[in-house]
Formats: sequence, C-alpha cells, structure tokens
Amino acid sequence: MKKYLAIIAFLVGFNGISQNQFHIGQYAIHQPFINPASIGTFDEINMALVYKNQWVKFEGAPHLGGFNYNMPVGKQHKNFIGVNAIMDKIGVNTSTEVSGSYAYKITTGENSRLIFGLSASLNLIQADLANITAIDANDPLYTANSPTFALPNFKFGSYFYRNNFYVGFVMPNILENRVVELNGIPDGEFGFNAANLHYYLHGGYRWRIKDKHNVIFSSLIKQVAGAPLQIDFNINTMFKDRFGLGLSYRTSNELMANVQMYVVPQLLISYGYEYGFSALNDFYSGTHEVMMIYRINSTNPTIAFPRL
Repeated sequence: MKKYLAIIAFLVGFNGISQNQFHIGQYAIHQPFINPASIGTFDEINMALVYKNQWVKFEGAPHLGGFNYNMPVGKQHKNFIGVNAIMDKIGVNTSTEVSGSYAYKITTGENSRLIFGLSASLNLIQADLANITAIDANDPLYTANSPTFALPNFKFGSYFYRNNFYVGFVMPNILENRVVELNGIPDGEFGFNAANLHYYLHGGYRWRIKDKHNVIFSSLIKQVAGAPLQIDFNINTMFKDRFGLGLSYRTSNELMANVQMYVVPQLLISYGYEYGFSALNDFYSGTHEVMMIYRINSTNPTIAFPRL
C-alpha cells in the first residue's frame, strides 16, 4: 500500500513542477527570462544570472537558479539568438529547463520596433526519493533517485516598443508536459492541449525626469490554466543612470522591494526581498532574489527598458 501511495505523491509532485512556470520577481529588469522576443532589444552581447531563495526557513521551499546569454547576429541587428538555463527545485522534485531562442526584429517606424521570438526547450525533471524519510529505512523505493524524464516544449513571444513604451505577449508552454503512471511505473509524456495553454501580457512606460533620472511603471498579467488571474504592478526609479530603487505588488498578496546598482556601465547588480501577506507567511521569513546582468561594450546604462 505504501508503495502505491508513494507513486501517487511522486506523480502529483512531478505534474505540478512540470506544468507550473517558474517565477522571477525581478523579471522586468531582464525580460529575456520570460519573453524570447525581448532578446531583440539588445544591440550587444548580454548575459544574466539569477538566484532565488523562496520562503526562507520553510522546509522543501523552492530554490531557483538561472542563466541567460543573448547576442545579435549580423551587422544590421535584425536577427538574435540566445540560450537559457533554469533549475527550479521544490522539495525533492527538480526541474531543469534548457532552451535556445531566436528572434527577428522589424522596423515599424522611425521610433518603433516589432520583434517575434521562438524558443525550443528541453525540460529535465527528477525526484530525489532517497531524501524522503521513510518508516522502513530499507525500503528500496526510497534508496535512489527517480528516472530523469526529458520532455520537449516551445515558447512563443512578441514584443513591440517605442522610445518610452513597450508591450509583450508570451505563450510560455505550447506543449503540455506530464508524468503519468503506466502499469505502476511513472513515465513522461507530452502533447498539445489547448485548455492548458498559459498566456503572459507585460508592458511598461518610462518617464524621463530631468537629466539621467527615470521613473518606470510596468506590469505583468498571467493567465495560467487552473489558476486565478495574477497581476504584478512594478515601479522602478533610476538616479543618474547608476542607482535604482523598486517596489512590486502581486495580486497573490506579495510585496517586493529591490535595489539596483551599476557597478560599471556594463554590470548591473540587483537584489530583491519579497514578503507575503497570506497565512503561509507564518511559516517562513520571506524570499530573497539576486540578479546580475552584464552587457559587453555597453556605455549607456538603462534599467528595465529597451533602446532603439
């Protein structure tokens, strides 16, 4: 009986981690993490690192680490390619997504651009069952990791921007990835399911206040199958194009404050602290998130906003 209960828990955990999209609180600072089309807003090679320690002191809480690298191709800067790697660990379940992206930029006016992007990814999901405390220490079900399931997926994104405005649309999982039970043995499967499609809509507006002072308002709307509509509201300020402060509120009742600084014009470091106001907050002490963005040969530091 315990074996079947373990398999059920194993499958439920895998199905959740394979279908829920990872969340980065400071997504607006480096948008290629959520929209493959936004890699076309950079005219130079750029890369980013992110680490998120969610729900500190809560056992089995999510940990996320990510890397992103993008570059223009050709002298006209109409074609762009990128690679992305995200590892998201929840309890004993680990999901690693490795993807490659391509974007094409179209000039729609003197001061406006439209970009389309596509990303192909491979999701590697596994459960470390050996870390589960079992009643029987010799139970073979809990002495080794589960098999690793490799499941493909695709993302589509579009992105329109002007001097002081941008809007993007994303489908972050065109295929449905699942771990199912076949004859009592877990197995991975994928396929297209229109009812399970997720949609993101994000946008922002920048006010230039005097010389080298910016105020940026942005928002992200998430429509995820089986979950209520979620909206993020963000405000970022940048002083002298060097030091910034930000505040975000999510309708799932979380608040994040962050601080950004350009160490040099090419390197931005950002730290965010998130606090939840739900009943779950009684069991943890907040969420920490660190992001580093490096843009090779960049001499014009701007935060959370594309350039023409």
